[in-house]
Amino acid sequence: MVDAHIPAFPDRVAAAPDCTAIRPRFHTDREAALAAVDSLPADIICSGYQRPDFLRAWLHHSPHEPLFVTLSAPGRGPVLLPLERACGRIFCFVGGHHANANFPVGRAEDIAALAAAGETAIVAALRAGGSHGHAIALERQLPDYRGVRNPFVFEGSTVSPDPALSLSLEGGFDAVLSRHNAKKRRKRFRSQERALEAIGGYRFVSSVAVEDIPETLDLYFTIKARQFEENGVHNDFADPHVREFFTELFVEGARTNPKGRTIKAIEAEGKTIAIQGCSIHDGRITVEFCSYDPDYARYVPGELLFYLAIREAAETGLDIFDFSVGDARHKRTWSEFEVWHRDTIIPLNTIGVLVGMMIRARNGAVRTIKRDPTMWKAAKVLRKHLPFIG
Repeated sequence: MVDAHIPAFPDRVAAAPDCTAIRPRFHTDREAALAAVDSLPADIICSGYQRPDFLRAWLHHSPHEPLFVTLSAPGRGPVLLPLERACGRIFCFVGGHHANANFPVGRAEDIAALAAAGETAIVAALRAGGSHGHAIALERQLPDYRGVRNPFVFEGSTVSPDPALSLSLEGGFDAVLSRHNAKKRRKRFRSQERALEAIGGYRFVSSVAVEDIPETLDLYFTIKARQFEENGVHNDFADPHVREFFTELFVEGARTNPKGRTIKAIEAEGKTIAIQGCSIHDGRITVEFCSYDPDYARYVPGELLFYLAIREAAETGLDIFDFSVGDARHKRTWSEFEVWHRDTIIPLNTIGVLVGMMIRARNGAVRTIKRDPTMWKAAKVLRKHLPFIG
């Protein structure tokens, strides 16, 4: 059923006794998608990347066509799958590459009932809306969340190319350090502080003031663009709508109490020399982006900022420090947990079958290359000369 105006999440209602199929509803314009977000009840579960503020900010700025699908298992309430058409007629999660740890939105019992309905029923419901596109590509999905199985991770779903790394903050910062060579960590920290003292010291900004967030983000985008260009990597922050999205997301997130989003920074010589944007959700602080001014690379300000951010998170009672998706040395030196997300490609027609084969082949190749240190090193050198493969 295609419906642009009926709220996605009405009050709880019981289905008719003879209702045995999953009931789909497709919200196909921006107004309807925003209405679906606004009607989300307070007792939903979702990952930080499907939170209402994330969805709302993206819809405010993205030029892509939304397709918000609600699926209701027999006798249960709706579960929201927030999608957009970002590449031809392929639908992916709202947020594109900026959405990780993806999970549907709904009440825990409704998501569990949808998962119990099974792959065949779910796929049939998704195809019931007519020819919306060739395929639905659900990438970087959590297999489960808060004890609830993801209904869109099927038996044939594949492992995503990159792991998500995280650190337990159990026991406070001293306990964290005790598990990660405390003596060496503290010595390194003191050494970095002494180096910065030689240029007048530094200031750790725990949370950039709301009015300073746009300027701080502009600086981050500039630094990151330079880094991407030097490494031959596609700039995921280049599009104006992406920058506008992050600005709204972090400005509004900094205004909530407690804060849902925060930007941390290190300042020295009157400049911001390292920046880290974080989301806070369900006791977990996730680093969405981070970088540092290359002119201050000798002081390793990015490493210092991670140390201070982890210490602060542990001291304020958070449970998990999440480095998000992607493998890197600065993450591995702290990481204690490795989660591999899942990719599910749902063909909607014959072309979609071919699209699915291509996506799975590409992701499989990327995963193989990244798991081989020699191949991955060669690939990084190659992409500097052939940026289109980055």
